[in-house]
Amino acid sequence: PSVGELNGDRSNFRFGMIPNEPRSYGQCDFEVDFKDRRAEPPANRQGDIARIYFYMRDQYGLRLSRQQTQLFEAWSRMDPVDEWE
Repeated sequence: PSVGELNGDRSNFRFGMIPNEPRSYGQCDFEVDFKDRRAEPPANRQGDIARIYFYMRDQYGLRLSRQQTQLFEAWSRMDPVDEWE
């Protein structure tokens, strides 16, 4: 899907884990739960996103809830820094 389509559908939803992983974007492993207002990026990008949020927290004072911090810590462990990053 186009970046605009995902951004539009994700809106301002929080990141989280979505059970049963409904796919609305063909082969793209990105899920959006409109009812619970959550979005789950592909597993191979979750750590990247987590570290971006940690950077924003550390550099600019972005506030993360305890739940968000725990989720992002788990994502960072499951998807460690790769060569591209």
